[in-house]
Amino acid sequence: MSLLMKEIAFDSLLLIAADDVSQQAINQLRSEGMYSIEDRSCTLINMVVVSTAEGAEHVHQVLENHERARKNVVVKMTPELCIKDESDIDSILSFLPEPGCNPYMELKHFLQVYHENVEIHGMVGFDFRSFSDIIRGKNEVSIYSYEYQDDIAEAISHLKPVNLKDNGKYLLSFTVGKYDEKLLSKQLASLNEYMDTFPEGSCLYWTYREATPQKVTLFASISSEQ
Repeated sequence: MSLLMKEIAFDSLLLIAADDVSQQAINQLRSEGMYSIEDRSCTLINMVVVSTAEGAEHVHQVLENHERARKNVVVKMTPELCIKDESDIDSILSFLPEPGCNPYMELKHFLQVYHENVEIHGMVGFDFRSFSDIIRGKNEVSIYSYEYQDDIAEAISHLKPVNLKDNGKYLLSFTVGKYDEKLLSKQLASLNEYMDTFPEGSCLYWTYREATPQKVTLFASISSEQ
């Protein structure tokens, strides 16, 4: 996976720590150039990062100390944590516990997906409402991203081993260095072939925009509701 970091200043998302461990993670993100702008034009998401059982107990207390947002999202850095009071919480997310999973890196990649596909508008109508639909409820999320040079099939080949679920909601996004109608048509043909492999019961959004490096990203959200 290759995800090169540039400075990301969130204009619509507020990162909130529920405990000291989470605050350290948010401080680390800031030191790496990823942070919430203090004078935001609007707050679409209050995102509470939770790392400890004590923090999980205080999610609502923490939210009450901040202005309301359109959505309240809790990100559990440890999947086993239990949020007892789920009222007024729109999404409770954890990261798919794959071998070698680093929750901090997954959080960073998740935030990057939000910034690149919600705060930056693509060429297809994917927006905040679509993103909210993907993450609504309790979900395990994962991100797979691969760069390509000339042929987008290079990156798609790396996505094919990903196990697609019937109850999954997905965002497939890609970037092109420069818009070229003929080249885009060829790329879409490769993407359509891949999109045809998604289960009928799944929900798939897609979008693209001009940006470098050229890459394909699959954001997966799998329901963990009991």
